[in-house]
Amino acid sequence: MAMLAEPRKKQKWSVDPRNSAWSKDESKFGQKMLEKMGWSKGKGLGVQEQGSTEHIKVQVKNNTLGLGAAINYEDNWIAHQDDFNQLLAELNNCHGQGESEPSSEQKKTFSLEEKSRSSRKRVHYMKFAKGKDLSSRSEDDLSCIFGKRQSTKTEVSHMNVGWEGISWVIKSNPLLSQTTLSYRLVHKLTKFHLKTS
Repeated sequence: MAMLAEPRKKQKWSVDPRNSAWSKDESKFGQKMLEKMGWSKGKGLGVQEQGSTEHIKVQVKNNTLGLGAAINYEDNWIAHQDDFNQLLAELNNCHGQGESEPSSEQKKTFSLEEKSRSSRKRVHYMKFAKGKDLSSRSEDDLSCIFGKRQSTKTEVSHMNVGWEGISWVIKSNPLLSQTTLSYRLVHKLTKFHLKTS
């Protein structure tokens, strides 16, 4: 079925699109030769006749991933970063520079918003300053921003289905507490949560 905005494309169907005439033809040379060697219909090829007895079926590929891409592609984009971080940690341990992060009490609090207000610029854009200030973000938000893997899985407590959309209440993420989502996004989220749980 074509969408309205797509250009028209004519499809030519052959007389026998499933090639059933060939598969039902019993006068083929290869089939006759196999029957002379003891093979009959319903048996598989091989020593113990363990081969497949059905036709090869083509699976429909309805995503834009490349051929051979893994199903769990959500975390694949940060796999190289994890390997690089592990390599750097091993190098630091070999050369005696162990990780020495200052504790949370020793960290100096720096507010980009306060600096923006106190600067001598004429205009202070509140949304711009708040968007750039990462000091007020939680650990979960920072891990999402910088592409770190989350150790805890989000738990879906309940799902209300209505005409306007589907409202998800997710315990661990306050940003998604009351969100109206499209049907396609809800379908992808449910598939993802079923895979992870």
